[in-house]
Amino acid sequence: MGWRLREAAEKMNDASVRDLTVKTFRHVKEMCGEEGQSFRDLATVLTERAKAKAAAGDKSGAACDLSEAAALLKEAAFTDHRRRAARRTNDFQVSVFALEDLNGLLGWYAANKDKVGAFTAPELDAAYRRDLPVKLRIVMTWDADETDIDLHVLEPNGEECFYGHRRTREGGFCSEDVTTGYGPEEYLKKDLEKGTYKVLTNYYASHQTSLTGATTVQAAVYTDWATAQEKMQLLTLRLDKPKDKQLVGEVTMSE
Repeated sequence: MGWRLREAAEKMNDASVRDLTVKTFRHVKEMCGEEGQSFRDLATVLTERAKAKAAAGDKSGAACDLSEAAALLKEAAFTDHRRRAARRTNDFQVSVFALEDLNGLLGWYAANKDKVGAFTAPELDAAYRRDLPVKLRIVMTWDADETDIDLHVLEPNGEECFYGHRRTREGGFCSEDVTTGYGPEEYLKKDLEKGTYKVLTNYYASHQTSLTGATTVQAAVYTDWATAQEKMQLLTLRLDKPKDKQLVGEVTMSE
């Protein structure tokens, strides 16, 4: 049932129905509290809602959502979800991404303090604090558990970045392969390279013991991530069979 709610929430998030998306992801977290991903999912949509509220001038609303998101990310980053780990899934990778998300949230807040009210930042040891602004960040997740879907990014010069070729000549970087769970997999590019980046996905395998139908892949594309100029767009694609490498979308970077 949890994956059905996650699927519905992903669809609503794509349609920018933020309040209902947040409510649905709260239910997912209640049902799947053993999954670090459930904490990160809710934190992600709260963060985006906070940024929308800040842009609309709702400082107190932005601060409330941002404070909750930061607490959830810390929970996902540092709590050992033992039942989840016992199922041979990817909670360690989720923890790493949650810590990265938390640093990005803190970086965005530092650059936008005038737009946010009384934000409550969680206590974080200095060893875990990093400013991580990048020109391009692509984070891919999917809504089917126990599924191996791979992120590939074709850079403007034709070089392909993926788990088998994680660093490119122009400075692109791809995270390690996630073979179970809901992702995430990530691509980062710190410096600007003008041109079109193609976001591709390869539906490698599904380990589900029961049929759950097609899988929806969602790629969150951030430009100028963790800065005052940060922007985000969502790319989605429905996949219905393994070994089906497809284009999710394109991102054009210019000065």
